Amino acid sequence: MTPPEINNLDPQDGIPKFETPSSINNPINNSNNGNGYQTVPNSIGVLVLGILSICFCWCYGIVSIILGIVALVLASAGEKEYNLNPARYSIASYKNLKAGKTCAIIGLSLGGLTILGFIVYFIIVGTFAAGILNAFTH
Repeated sequence: MTPPEINNLDPQDGIPKFETPSSINNPINNSNNGNGYQTVPNSIGVLVLGILSICFCWCYGIVSIILGIVALVLASAGEKEYNLNPARYSIASYKNLKAGKTCAIIGLSLGGLTILGFIVYFIIVGTFAAGILNAFTH
C-alpha cells in the first residue's frame, strides 16, 4: 500500500488534501459503503423509529403511534425514491427500510392495542366504581 500523497492545498483553509488511490479511482465518492451504492433515503431513520415505536408502546400508546406514523411516512418516501432508481441503492439499505416499516406497523398496532386496553380498563373500573357509589347512596 502506498502512502497518501499531497496533491494540493485547500484554498479556503490551507490544509493539504490527501488522496489515496482508492479515492482517486472511485467515481462515487459520496457513498456510504465500498461497493459504490448509496443508502436508501431515510432507511436508517425508519428502522430506528420503527424499533422505538415497539419499545414505547407501553407508554400509554401515544408515543408509539406517533413514532409509527412518522416511520411509515418516511418509509413511503424512501420506497418511492428506491422505486425510481433501484440500481442506485444497496439492497441492504432497502431491507433496512422494509424492516423498519414492518417494525413501525407492529409498533403502531401495539400502541393502538395499548390505548384500547386502557379505554376498556377505565370503562370497567368506572362501571365498578359507579356501582359501589350507587350501592352506598341507596
